[in-house]
Parts: sequence; structure tokens; C-alpha cells
Amino acid sequence: MDRSWIYNSEPFLPAFLCGVQQFMEHVRARFSADEKIKCPCRKCLNHIDKSLDDVHEDIELNGMSRCYTRWVYHGEEETDVGQDEDGELVVPEDMSWDGNDQAPLDEEGQAKDVLDDGARGVQGLIQDLCDAASHGFGGNLYKEIMEEAKRELYLGCTEESRLSFIIELLHIKVYNRITTSGFDTMLELLSSSLKNVPGLPKSYKEMKALLRKLGFGYVSIDVCKFDCALFWKDHEADDHCPVCGFTRWKVNKEGRKKVAHKVLRYFPIIPHLQRLFMSKQRAQYARWHKEKRVPVENEMRHPADGEAWKDFDDTFKSFVDDPRSLRLAIASDGFNPFGQMSNSYSIWPVIVVPYNFPPWMCMDQSNYMLALLIPGKKSPGKDFHVFMQPLIADMIELWKGVKTYDAVEGKDFSLRAAILWGIHDYPALGTMSGRTTRGYFACVHCDENPCSCGLRNKIGFLDHRRFLPNDHTWRKNKSFNGRHEKREKPRKFSADEVMARLNEVCYVPGKNPDKPKSRK
Repeated sequence: MDRSWIYNSEPFLPAFLCGVQQFMEHVRARFSADEKIKCPCRKCLNHIDKSLDDVHEDIELNGMSRCYTRWVYHGEEETDVGQDEDGELVVPEDMSWDGNDQAPLDEEGQAKDVLDDGARGVQGLIQDLCDAASHGFGGNLYKEIMEEAKRELYLGCTEESRLSFIIELLHIKVYNRITTSGFDTMLELLSSSLKNVPGLPKSYKEMKALLRKLGFGYVSIDVCKFDCALFWKDHEADDHCPVCGFTRWKVNKEGRKKVAHKVLRYFPIIPHLQRLFMSKQRAQYARWHKEKRVPVENEMRHPADGEAWKDFDDTFKSFVDDPRSLRLAIASDGFNPFGQMSNSYSIWPVIVVPYNFPPWMCMDQSNYMLALLIPGKKSPGKDFHVFMQPLIADMIELWKGVKTYDAVEGKDFSLRAAILWGIHDYPALGTMSGRTTRGYFACVHCDENPCSCGLRNKIGFLDHRRFLPNDHTWRKNKSFNGRHEKREKPRKFSADEVMARLNEVCYVPGKNPDKPKSRK
């Protein structure tokens, strides 16, 4: 039997999986189904007895021990395999093994494999998902990826699996910014030219179906035409808006599928954050701000050095006790997805950024999490909070704590998260907060005592000298507005005062042209 698959550095290639299957057929022919045998994977190294199914799964996940070339623990005689014409054991040249059946031991006396596992890649991903699945997390994601990793790209292919090939194709699409239509054309050419490759996807839609099955999908939530409410939770089955009573559907011919006026795409944030801790590497990075960051006085090299982070830590002690508690930032802005400035269409993505990671990862594009995709064609304006409901509901749940598996410690913990910052321009500040950011009350610091005044047909902000120290020379300079500035800077409102003012606001959501106009 060919045993070159044992030294394969990519355990999930078809050639390796075929070799594992042959090994298990060899074992099942010599042992009964309910009998326990020694596990020869790279972790157990024939030191632990397991059932046949567990041995099969461990070898697929961890790989076969590279020093176990003569299967003496699994019913094979010494003369069956592994010897050359002179009767010597055949071992590859790059193996520094002493010829014993037992694996070498490390400094602590623990068994170790001869060769390093190297890059984790797909194997590491599946291993982390397997560990999480054993603790009840990830659902069927582990099994789905395992099945995809085992599928051959075509019959007899030993260098590429269907999953790895699809990942490479998606990598090319994203980094070269290939449009969906162009990508579909390329896939059509490949599928028509390579007819002996049945596993090749024929369209980007087919690829998205695979990604959705692997846990990378989104939730579609219908929205009222006038942004009054979401058809979500208690109103999921309604045909008319619970606020304005307008129909949920566009007018279509009978017999056709109903189409909503607007559809909000929500990418659930809780499973995304839980998947961060299913990876050992990511789970370690999530603690970096607490365990490896070296603070320097009067220097800000990480968001944890900022006043907002420190003030939050002083206020919520229970949140700080666990370094895995996530501090998040939220960012949003409208843009034209069609790239044509004359096209009056604007779509609003909402992005969540975790700040626990090292500074070189915090603002890396691959670390951004798309949470919401708010449809256009106009800005949601003050109705922005209507679209934020799914994200806020998940954030409330995350504040209380969500049971999550930590791959580093190998046990469950309660994951908590909070939004500390908003990243947006000044007009988007008005959209996100619901307060005014234009006119005489545009300054968010002055509030009840605005420092604005009329300058012919414009508004000027000339009284910001109030923020200067009392002994500053500019306070006595009349060249600004013709008078001295003796007022103190405006006071800041407390959280209770802000909430009291918000409770006084009477605002009817939606942009229905028939609703009564509110006076300024």
C-alpha cells in the first residue's frame, strides 16, 4: 500500500483523505466495530485508545504521525511493509527518526511528532471548528466544511479539493475587483471548457449558496416604503406597515412572487464575534490590549490609551474583569454603489470594528465586519434608528453576555461587547444621533447656548472664544465681533439629562407624504 500520504503537509487534499480511508479499511478488517484501538494521529501518537470512528476523525483533523510507517499497533506484521531489499525500514531522507515504533518525547516527557505541523490553513480552521462543535458551538458548520473539504474537484484529483479551489477563485475576485457579471462569464468559460470538472461552480450565485451554507450568509428584513418600520419579529407576517398602514408589497401581476418595496440586509453580529474565539490565534489577539500592550505615559499607541476607554473601564468594573470583553466602534456613511455621480442613489453600510486587537489589526480592512446594508435610494435621515433595530437587539444581548467557546482555554465563557465610538463625518453624526447638525444649533458642544450668529445670508460661529482659558489674550481682542468675551465655556450634560431630553422628543418615524409636518 502506498504510504506517501502520511508525509503530506496538506491533510485535507484528496490524496490524503484517500490514504486515510485505505488505512481505516485495513483497521476495520482486523478489529471489531466496538473495539478500541490506539490512535496514530499527530496528537495522540499511539498513546490513547479510542473508538474506530474517533480515530478516523482524529487522523483527518490532525494528520497521521509521520514516524508511524509500520502499523504494528493495527494488526500489521513487521515483514509486511516498510522494508527495502536489505530488510531495512524505509524512511524518507528528511526524517530524523531513530527507527523505534514509539514517537520521540519533548523536554517535558510528552510525545511529539517529528515534523512540525507548519501552517494551519484549512486544517487549522476545521480543527478549531471541531473543538467548538464539541462544546455545542458553530452548529453544523464543522460538518459542512468537512464534507466540502473531502469533495474532489474532479475524479482522481489529488492536488486540489473543491473547497480550496472555490476559496482561490473568490480570492481572485475580491482582490482584483472583478464584477459579478465578469466573474459569471469567467465561470461559464471554465465550466464549458473543463467538462471533466463537475465540481466547478457555474455562477457566482452558486458560490454564494455554498458560502451561505458555511455560515457566511445574511438575513433579509423587509422595510416599509417610507422607512416607518421593519417587518420583523411581531410584524414579520404583516402585509401593511404597523405605523402608516401602507402596503408592504409592490404592485405585481397575479401569480408572481411578491416583492417588497425595500429590503434590509442584516449580517448577524453575534455569530461573527463568536467565530473570533473559535480560532486560537484570533482568541489570543483579543486579549492583546490587556496582556501584551505596554502602556507609555503621555503616548497613545492604541485605543486603550484613550480617555474614553479608561473612563469606560472605571465606570463598568465587571466588564473590565474579563480581557475578552470586546470594545467596538461603529461606522457608517452613504455612497453611490454604481460609481456614477449623476445617479441619484445612495446605499448605507454599517460596519463594526473590534478594537481589542493590536493596532496593526484594529484598522486593517480584513478586520471590518459588515453588519447592516441599508437600501436607498435616499438617506435614511432621522429614521436611521429604524434600520438599526436588529443590531441594537444583538448588542443588548451581548451586553448581558452570550455563551461562547474560547479555543485558547478550551472552555466556555460569557462574551460581552459594547460600542464605544462612532466613526463618521459631521452630516452622518446627525443621521446616527438624531440631533441637528446644521443651522444655528449645529455645534454639538454649545447646545442650549449656541455660539452662532447670522452673517448676511450665512451662519457664522464666532463665539468659540468661550472655550479658551480665562486669561487668554484673544478673549479681550475686539477684532472678532467687536466685544470682549467673558462667558464661561458651555457645560456638559449628564447622561440622565440627555435621557430626559430624549424622552421629551415626540417624533413620528417615516417619510410618508401624507403624515402631518412637524413645526421647527
